[in-house]
Amino acid sequence: MMIAMIGAGRMAQALTPVFVQAGHEVRLSNSRGPESLADLVADLGPSVEARTVADAVEGADLVLLATPWGRTADAVAAVADWQGRVVVDATNNRSAPGPQGLIDIGDQVSSEIVAGYVPGADVVKAFNVTPIPFLVAALGSESENDGEAKAVYIAGDDAGAKSRVSDLVASIGCVAVDTGDLRTGGHLQGMSGPLTARLEMLTASEAKEQLAQAQA
Repeated sequence: MMIAMIGAGRMAQALTPVFVQAGHEVRLSNSRGPESLADLVADLGPSVEARTVADAVEGADLVLLATPWGRTADAVAAVADWQGRVVVDATNNRSAPGPQGLIDIGDQVSSEIVAGYVPGADVVKAFNVTPIPFLVAALGSESENDGEAKAVYIAGDDAGAKSRVSDLVASIGCVAVDTGDLRTGGHLQGMSGPLTARLEMLTASEAKEQLAQAQA
């Protein structure tokens, strides 16, 4: 797949090598322009290139949002037309780790807010539950659970978009666990939901058990 990464911070730098190792190509982009990413791209290898946000998105199979919450709306505004694109929302409504960093959005679901920024796109929430250091550690090492694959929760309204994201998840040796539509599943995975803030990636069976308990 060709993956357009909007944002080039910790999340993007954690996921890009994992995607490249799985055989994907990644276009990195940020608000400061491709020149600011030259050193990072050189370190990540020939399957990664720097583009403007608009150029990165054009023709990509998936667009992954790895932006700070407060910068997401401005970042995606660089793209004139989101119709028909599949957007993976890895953002969370927070400005920093811990309770003090939580941004109050009331009873709204963060990914529904993001969907409003990218009208016409099919948004799938994924890669947002596990804090970055634990995500990196889990994806970069062999499972300690008798070889059972790790789980990545996903949520979204479009079956085709979720299938494409599930294929991406499978390509990195994980299993996509579907939490439902963007509102229901997005709440379960969101900052106030029962599946969030896990300090480890669960195995597929553990994740399905946790999901069943949350839905009960």
